[in-house]
Amino acid sequence: MDRIELYLLRHGEVDFPKGVFYGQMDIPLSQKGKKQSRLAAARLNEIGVDSVLTSDLSRCLYMAREIRSVSNQKIRKEPRLREIDFGLWQGLSWEEIEMAWPGQMEQRMANLSSFRPPNGESLSDLWQRSKAVFHDCLKGVYGQKVAIIAHGGINRVFMCNLLGMDLQNLFCLHQDHACINRVDSYRDGPRVLRFVNCTCHLGE
Repeated sequence: MDRIELYLLRHGEVDFPKGVFYGQMDIPLSQKGKKQSRLAAARLNEIGVDSVLTSDLSRCLYMAREIRSVSNQKIRKEPRLREIDFGLWQGLSWEEIEMAWPGQMEQRMANLSSFRPPNGESLSDLWQRSKAVFHDCLKGVYGQKVAIIAHGGINRVFMCNLLGMDLQNLFCLHQDHACINRVDSYRDGPRVLRFVNCTCHLGE
């Protein structure tokens, strides 16, 4: 086969209040999120992936460990695939952030690429941290099927760069919990985004 198939997934639903920025906090999956993760892993078993890279946060590791077609030795934990670091904003709601740092949330939304929360990362920082992982996968062994299990933010940043999109348009790319995206990397150069945000395996 003259291509590498890269399957990029988001973790399942988490057991955490909606509207709160959790970023790199190690938040557990909800019961629904565990079911979603098992269904996504079952789909990867059907595909027959050869190796798995995963964020080292537990909400991603759960899905990775459910992939039976890959031995534990071929599942690699990768800290560079963690979600964006929201710094002092982690664990706070939009309203709490606005009270403590008036106007900064609006500044972030107007400058998604470069704005850094206090002690946190910008989206450009996130890409600089993670891009080598994606590039290595897309230049790997042709004929391989590789799964990456990560987070909504990091998945969007990768696809923005793949498509040449400005990071300001990041939220034009939706990522449901436990969704699957696929990128094919061909020997002669092109990288093709086959599909985005597929959730048909969840039966929802």
